[in-house]
Amino acid sequence: MPKTNLQELEIEGMTCTACARRVEKNLNKLSGVTAYVDFATEKAHLQLNPEVTQAELSQAVEAAGYKVGSGRSELQTLKPRLWVGSIFAGLTMLFGMVPLFAFTGSQYLVWALATVVIVYVAYPFHKAALKNLRHLDSTMDTLVSLGSLVAYGYSVYLTLDGHPHNYFEVSAVVPAVVLIGRYIEVRARRSATDAVRALLAAIPETANIERDGQRLTVASQEVRQGDKVFVNAGERIPVDGKLLSANALIDLSTLTGESLPVAITQGGELSAGATSLDGQIELEATGSASVSRLSRIADLVREATAQKTQLGSLADRISSIFVPSVIVIAGVTFAVWSLLGASTDFAVSAAVAVLVIACPCALGIAVPMSLTVATGLGTKKSLVIRNPDALRLASRVKRVIFDKTGTLTDGQLRVVNSRGLGGVGSATMLAYAAAVEQGSNHSVAKAISKLSKQFVATEVTEQAGVGLTGLVEGKLVSVERPGRYENQQELDEALSNAGPNTLVVVAWEGWAHGLIELSDEVREGAQEAVSALTRMGIEVELLSGDHPARVEVIAKQLGIESFRGGVTPEQKLELLHGADQVTAMVGDGINDVAALARADIGIAMGSGAHAAQAASAITILDDNPLNVAYALSLAKRTHRNILQNLGWAFGYNLILIPVAALGLLNPMLAGAAMAFSSVSVVVNSQRLKWQDIDVHKGVAK
Repeated sequence: MPKTNLQELEIEGMTCTACARRVEKNLNKLSGVTAYVDFATEKAHLQLNPEVTQAELSQAVEAAGYKVGSGRSELQTLKPRLWVGSIFAGLTMLFGMVPLFAFTGSQYLVWALATVVIVYVAYPFHKAALKNLRHLDSTMDTLVSLGSLVAYGYSVYLTLDGHPHNYFEVSAVVPAVVLIGRYIEVRARRSATDAVRALLAAIPETANIERDGQRLTVASQEVRQGDKVFVNAGERIPVDGKLLSANALIDLSTLTGESLPVAITQGGELSAGATSLDGQIELEATGSASVSRLSRIADLVREATAQKTQLGSLADRISSIFVPSVIVIAGVTFAVWSLLGASTDFAVSAAVAVLVIACPCALGIAVPMSLTVATGLGTKKSLVIRNPDALRLASRVKRVIFDKTGTLTDGQLRVVNSRGLGGVGSATMLAYAAAVEQGSNHSVAKAISKLSKQFVATEVTEQAGVGLTGLVEGKLVSVERPGRYENQQELDEALSNAGPNTLVVVAWEGWAHGLIELSDEVREGAQEAVSALTRMGIEVELLSGDHPARVEVIAKQLGIESFRGGVTPEQKLELLHGADQVTAMVGDGINDVAALARADIGIAMGSGAHAAQAASAITILDDNPLNVAYALSLAKRTHRNILQNLGWAFGYNLILIPVAALGLLNPMLAGAAMAFSSVSVVVNSQRLKWQDIDVHKGVAK
């Protein structure tokens, strides 16, 4: 069987899922190519034989009416048209519809302003409409292009014929407003690729290796299995591997989300993206960065985001039936009135009225207008709804899964208990320990060093994976993991009475003189958040990579009945994959990214990793867990509001198209009705502001 390669291509010019299907179909026609085109990420994922050339791939894409991406984002392409459209369409309405600004010959100024919009701003719609025509297909782009062109062309005829009224404002406003909706949609789509970029950014670009007896610095992707890799303190590990050094202290928060460092002994496994906290360590690479565990999690993110549908595609699906129907109705209207002996002007007027009343101006703002209002409301509560797809499912959420650290707890280690041993008081022991820990960046050291400034330690040394030692008032004091001491029985008793926390022993002269317990704390608002969600009829579950005993303590403290500790990112994904009800995932770390992307609704904390926020539909900027309940309530109302807006947008069409076809609605009134439908959408969206959401009662008022 011939060897195949994996490749990705950026595709430019796609405006809907139908575009993606066309490109995919053309690529799959090539011999030796298996393609999947993801509209959400604007990429073609290819499995192809080495014999297939880039030229062949480009030709297949261009044959479908699109092109391979040049690296310039669609947002950059849309921005100038967005600004020009907003300004010129606004001026067209001002001079064309407000009597106060009208003057002799003002219709020619309006004509000029509308021309700029039709030629430049609406160009993407015209281009897409031509592509649709080539494939005997139609989308919302077709109706935007056709409606604006017909309104513009008819207005030119009326102006040259000396009529006082025209519809230039209709021809300008329709493409400008729909373009605003397109811009918001593209921004939502880009979040999928942002999540993967942010996730892979945790892997350093270069690695220091030894190969064939020589020290080299190479790209992380070029590291080979068996290479010896060197990582200095504070640096991220570039590849997965096995530890060659005697021991190492590793920050695994990138993968597990837990703030506590982990001691790894010789032969232990290390993951790319983790951080070494000791001096230089050595490891044997088990592969390059491209096959690391973190890269596999990135692949899971791509897979998870690719499975999501887009709310905006609803408009495309409706338009695929609605648009050709409107065109047929307009043509039949002209033909019937002509056959009945009506004047050409009357027949054209009736046909144009059908097209104008059907122009999807209200449809274009139905989704973005609700999102704009909801975003404003969310900002006041320090949350951002990033992805409209979440709104479709938010009203059906039955379960919320929290990752513990950084969501329900603050992730910051603190000393929660201490006990003096061996005849030494707690205050003296803590002062000695704080002196030794001064200057260390270890999370445990930072917590202890804050307790006292009474003494200064000298000759401080660090033993990797064990702890620190230093001279304090002539005593060699160790702050370390529990070991064996002269008063072992006394220490064992203290250990048995300690909670499920991080434990540190302070010792000197062979005796354990103190036991310090450290833990992170429950975040303010966590208890209220769990209670609010429970009142809303939502099941709350706690998953964490932390020690199961610590997870149990937090769960019982918050009244959460379902909990599980020691869970890996892959296990979280498996649990979500097998979910039999609509589930929201709340997390904050890179370790949560795949789960956040795979969940029906991902909710990230603002202080968490950028990758987590990029993969999530909702971000809570102030880290208040109570806003999880608020976010779900707001999302439910926003989704319902969007459906109402779509109902208004198409409702006017369904009612007034027959009226226009009967000749009872001239284009001017059709334009007014079209504008009124847009106003109705705006007003309905504003209703979100008028109704408060009381999460303390668990209901949206």
